[in-house]
Amino acid sequence: MRQRSAASDGSRWRSPEMMIFDFMNGGLSYDPATVVANTSSNMVWILGACAISFIGAYMQYFGAIQMGFKHRTFSIPLIGNLWNFAHDTTFVSNMHHWFHDIDFWLVKAFWFALVVFALCECVVIFQMLRFGRDDIFRGMSLPEALASYLGLQLFTYGVFWWFLSMVKDPYYLLSFSTTVILAPMFNIVMMRVRGTRKGFSLFMITGFIPLTAGFWLWMFLSDPYFLKPFFWLIAIGNVGISVAGLRCFLKLPVYAPPSAAVPS
Repeated sequence: MRQRSAASDGSRWRSPEMMIFDFMNGGLSYDPATVVANTSSNMVWILGACAISFIGAYMQYFGAIQMGFKHRTFSIPLIGNLWNFAHDTTFVSNMHHWFHDIDFWLVKAFWFALVVFALCECVVIFQMLRFGRDDIFRGMSLPEALASYLGLQLFTYGVFWWFLSMVKDPYYLLSFSTTVILAPMFNIVMMRVRGTRKGFSLFMITGFIPLTAGFWLWMFLSDPYFLKPFFWLIAIGNVGISVAGLRCFLKLPVYAPPSAAVPS
C-alpha cells in the first residue's frame, strides 16, 4: 500500500525511466519543418558548416586511401567502414525517396556526396582484404576473408536498420550523427597498436577536426532539438577525440616501409 501511495503521487516520486523520458523530451526526434525553415534562414552559416564538415570527411577518406596504398595497409577502422557503408549505401539506394518524395534540396545534395563516399568505402574494403588480412582475418584465405567481411557487413546492415526503426529520422540527421561520432573513435587505438604513423598522414588525421566541428555546428543551427545537453556532451567529446588523435599522431615516429627500412 505504501508503494502504491508513493507511486501515485507524481510530485513526490518519479521513476528513473520517467526522468529519462522527460529529459529526452519525447525521444529521438527533430522537427522536419523546423530544419527546413532554419536551413533557409541560416543558409550561409549552414552551408558553411556543411562545407567544412564534408571537406574534413573527404580529407579523412582520400587521405586514408592514399596512405593505405602507400603503406600497403588499411587506414579506416573496420567497424567505422562497416557502419559508414551500411549508412551510405542505404541512403543512396533510396534515391527515389530523396528526389521525388522529399522536397528538400539539401538531402538531394547529400545523395551525390554519399555516392562518392560509398565508392571510397569500397576502395577501403579492397585494402582491408588485400593488405590487412593478417590483421583482421589472420589465417584465412582470400575467399574466407571475403565471406567473413560480407557476413560482418550484413550484420551491420541489420544493426543500422534496427537503429533507423527506433528513431524518427526523416532527413537522416541522426544517422549522419552516428557516422561522425564513430569517425575518430578508434584512430588512437589503431595508432597505438601499430606504434608508428603507418596508414595515417597529417592531412588525413587533421580532417577529423573540421569534420566533427563543422557537423555539430550544422546540427546546432538546424533545430533546437540538437541543443539538448547530451548533444553538447557528444559534440565536445567528438571534437576532443579528434584533437587527441592529432596529438597522438604527432608524437608517433614516421613509418618506414620494409623496402625503405635501413638495415641494422
